[in-house]
Amino acid sequence: MTTASDIPVRRMDFTFPDDMDLVFIEGNPRTSFFFLGSWMMLPYLEPFLIRTMQAALPKISDPTLAEELRRFCMQEGQHFRQHAKANAVVKRVHPSGPRLAALEREVEALFARWSETKPLRFCLAYAEGFESMTSAGARTQIELDVFREMKEPIRSLMLWHIMEELEHRTVAFEVYENVVGSYLYRLVVGLWAQMHYLGLCRKFTRAMVEADPETVARHDGPDARRLRRQAGWTYLKMALPRQLATYLPWYNPRKLPMPERFEAVRRSFSDAAASVQ
Repeated sequence: MTTASDIPVRRMDFTFPDDMDLVFIEGNPRTSFFFLGSWMMLPYLEPFLIRTMQAALPKISDPTLAEELRRFCMQEGQHFRQHAKANAVVKRVHPSGPRLAALEREVEALFARWSETKPLRFCLAYAEGFESMTSAGARTQIELDVFREMKEPIRSLMLWHIMEELEHRTVAFEVYENVVGSYLYRLVVGLWAQMHYLGLCRKFTRAMVEADPETVARHDGPDARRLRRQAGWTYLKMALPRQLATYLPWYNPRKLPMPERFEAVRRSFSDAAASVQ
């Protein structure tokens, strides 16, 4: 049976003041805005993932997987609640706030409609595509320690979130395999899901960049662009093979090696949590 040490549910209490620096990656507003923009969707995407997993639960006969599914849902519930707190500040203090709010409404309606109209197999394949992409990215981000250049409190929010993505990395895949099981369908819908999600990310990012050109220009000199390209290439060299591996027929997230720092990060957030279940 899955225990709390496998997929613990940490109740965090992050604080996001209005004066927090939204360029939380030093000298890099474009990437900072990309992350902030992508997180604007989480209060709507992650409830969609939860609804999808809960719809699949009656079809799961393995009690261990059923418990992992429940813990997946509880972790995701914590994630979107904390991100919603940060998002509220971003919308309040950034000039793109009204545009972000309008995009949020579109995304909320989209995922609510999908839960009502899309077949379960589609929703499970979308969830697995999203989770396999975040797992590949999370392993890379922890190994490269991209957080060393980030500012609090967003640094802790991001590190906590991606660490827990790795804790529950097996759930969406194994629920999909148990309920649907088609490799080809997983591949096609999963790839489409990743492109769809990244397309939404670009919309939110563009809204932030276009609303704040002065901040972008202030950090967009030749040296800054060169450093961004170097960092991007370093990240891509590690992340791309891991992402491509998720498309192989024998992909199994349970067999993935975890970053060396993973256990230390897990312990640090368990210690910092308001409670752990």
